[in-house]
Amino acid sequence: MNAVVTPAMDWTKYTIDGWLEQFGAWCETVRMKGGDLPNGLHVNQIFWLMREAGKPMGTSKCYIRCEITDFEADQIQNLLRSIFKSDSVDYQAKYALMCLVRHKVENRSLSAVAMITNQSKAQVNILVGCARYFLHAHDKRLKIS
Repeated sequence: MNAVVTPAMDWTKYTIDGWLEQFGAWCETVRMKGGDLPNGLHVNQIFWLMREAGKPMGTSKCYIRCEITDFEADQIQNLLRSIFKSDSVDYQAKYALMCLVRHKVENRSLSAVAMITNQSKAQVNILVGCARYFLHAHDKRLKIS
């Protein structure tokens, strides 16, 4: 009988913030590959093809290069999904994690998250910090710094 071997996840590769930023970059990469028509070249597909060909791209402070595999992205997605869908995780912890996801995965500033959630920047900063510690306590393989 053939056994399926799944690759091991190296959780020490990044910190919590690094994993979430990489997951956000992976999501952006997947979105850039997509298009409405199967063989049509759309703006995001042209951008992706230029990046793949090694053409120089415009520099941006907020650009994060995706350096994780699909398997690693799936592991991060499963971790986040398990927390958000869990009945045993408190609403406040989920809310704090949602703020962290908006900040790191969606690459939004603390001020932008504060506007979206109708809070002050200081409150969002506290929630983001709490969410980091919650994730570390939830899964000891994840490192804070």
